[in-house]
Amino acid sequence: MKSIYLKLTGPDLKGESADKDHDQWIEITAWNHSITQPKSGSASTSGGHTAERTEHGDMVLVKDLDSASPLLYQAVSSGTTFQTAQIEFFRDAGDGKRVKYLDIQMKNVLISHIAPTNDGKALPSESFCLKYAAIQWKYQKQNIDGGQGGVTQGAWSLTKNDKTFTV
Repeated sequence: MKSIYLKLTGPDLKGESADKDHDQWIEITAWNHSITQPKSGSASTSGGHTAERTEHGDMVLVKDLDSASPLLYQAVSSGTTFQTAQIEFFRDAGDGKRVKYLDIQMKNVLISHIAPTNDGKALPSESFCLKYAAIQWKYQKQNIDGGQGGVTQGAWSLTKNDKTFTV
């Protein structure tokens, strides 16, 4: 079982999660994010392409309709900027426990789009998109015995166009 939780702060936007470690976080059912390095119209002196400024697409999240929904609609409508957003990803550790394997932190976060939907077969859900000024990823390795290994991390500041988590 995989679990994904979102926390938006500054202002706080609370969800319905009853998880003991994520009380009032927003439970996420799906996640998608695209980061692109467009090729330059000019070639380098060696004949290869040169890199441009990176393009971070909207981070798309899907959740079931819940008490956070009206507040998300309001945040999109008003253009609210949240100071931070955090997404934590968990998976089973093999012993009935779970381990956090990915932690994403963002600064100056805007909800840019929301689309509620109902296919008539399940609970209504909604997809919504986050834009941000800076992002940091921390991946926690999992050992063969289910325990935690080392951490790999990266970051990018769209405001500074460098590999820092600053705005």
